[in-house]
Amino acid sequence: MNNSNSGIKEGILKGLKRILFTDSNPVEVEAVIPPAAADHTRVQLPVTASPTVALPGGTGENQREMKLRIYQLLESLNQPGCDFFEVWNAAIEMGGANSTNIRAAYTSLKFADKTLSRDKLITTGEYYVNSLQKVLDTETIKRQQEKDKLLDHKEKEKNTLATEITQLEQQLAAIQQALADKTSQREGINQKYEPQVAAINEKIAGGKQSVNGVLVEMQQVMSIIQKEIN
Repeated sequence: MNNSNSGIKEGILKGLKRILFTDSNPVEVEAVIPPAAADHTRVQLPVTASPTVALPGGTGENQREMKLRIYQLLESLNQPGCDFFEVWNAAIEMGGANSTNIRAAYTSLKFADKTLSRDKLITTGEYYVNSLQKVLDTETIKRQQEKDKLLDHKEKEKNTLATEITQLEQQLAAIQQALADKTSQREGINQKYEPQVAAINEKIAGGKQSVNGVLVEMQQVMSIIQKEIN
């Protein structure tokens, strides 16, 4: 990359990041390559729409941070010379990645880099799209694994709690049955002891009656002794 190309890159690489802080509504900008062949006439790359992977949260600040990281990733993938990335950025600087601006950016940058061609735009565009898609796929797999691990932990904890609840319910049922048994025993306590208590009371009454009868006889004997014996 010569000095002129470096200057061009330094100037136009600000384009994508600038719209990060001026466009609050994420949109997808279609980068249109001038039609010249039957195949590969269009290359689409999201400008402000970020991948769903590794998104910290739903706030605008976090989305801007993620988009900035994506733009930085694209910059790190930027190939030497002018290619799809520079044309795309230059079109953004001109006001948007539409057909008119892309053709104008291509025409202007071709003066700085004679190797710039339609085929190069398509080839490098596909390279950037595929590279970003690989990052997306890798991050998606990673996040899915984290999600699966979390859901597995959740299911295990749920099953453990279900087992503990079942055990507690069984213990509670046993306690309730024991309580019912004890309540029944308490309610039947009179029937258990009343016959024995009645038998004892009868013995007490009979004993008193017998003793009193004997005492009466003894008192009569004592009375006779007092009167008849000198």
